Amino acid sequence: MHKMRMVGLSFGLLLMLAAAGCNNDDCASCPDAVTPLGHAKGWLVLTPGTRMPELEVFGNGSVAPNLDSVKVGDSLVNRQEWQLAEGPNAYADAHLIIPFYEDGDPSTFMYDPGDTAIIRVWGEGRSSFCRVKLLYRDSATVHITTPTSMADTIAPGGSDTVYWNRVEHADYYAIMVPWWVTPGYWFFTYYYATDTSFIITGDMMPDSVTRFDVQVTPFNGPDPRTDKTNWSGKLLDGVVICAGQNSYTTIIVRSPMLSPREASSQAAEERPKLSSEEIVANVYKQCGR
Repeated sequence: MHKMRMVGLSFGLLLMLAAAGCNNDDCASCPDAVTPLGHAKGWLVLTPGTRMPELEVFGNGSVAPNLDSVKVGDSLVNRQEWQLAEGPNAYADAHLIIPFYEDGDPSTFMYDPGDTAIIRVWGEGRSSFCRVKLLYRDSATVHITTPTSMADTIAPGGSDTVYWNRVEHADYYAIMVPWWVTPGYWFFTYYYATDTSFIITGDMMPDSVTRFDVQVTPFNGPDPRTDKTNWSGKLLDGVVICAGQNSYTTIIVRSPMLSPREASSQAAEERPKLSSEEIVANVYKQCGR
């Protein structure tokens, strides 16, 4: 009996150790440690029907996975509208582009502002789904309250705070800061906020800046402070977001050689315009996610 108890205890200890080992996310031998076959990036728009202008699906490696079907909410995406885009190395760099546009009677549209949309995909014996809380594009707009454009002048290395309204249903705000650097080019940096204010500090500021913008975009998607994927399952990972309308303000940087009036009157080349979705995508890239 004593020997049998010892064997039982030893077996139980081995089971406990095995279970503890599989709680480690880095455990490649665990049954659930399956690398998804691909990754997806895209965005949803509520206007008031649900639109997915494009969902791009790439391979985790090189070749995009073979998808059988895609659904947005309860609507099956028309396979005839899928496209295969080839990269520089043809098939090895190819990826799928999948659009979706909800139509029909507005009274039957699937989602309202603040609802969580679900995208589901199936293929190669696997499946995944993604959740995104929706913003209504026409009303999810940032309005910067302070400072008004060109109203503030700060010293090089100085600081300033930008404030805006809270956008209903938005969880995050993407911050794009284009810096106008002499002798004449734009330099872009990206941040995010979870509140309705953002502080520009001296350590953010490049040398030889005479002015900069602070552009704010409301959005929903994965938390930029954590792992960036909002996909679950064994087929895809990646990022899908929903963004609202942005706005910006301009702040002048006082040059030792120029008065604030002279600095503010300097003509800067028109900076490249980025969409709300491009700004949010760059926030994730700069966060290193």
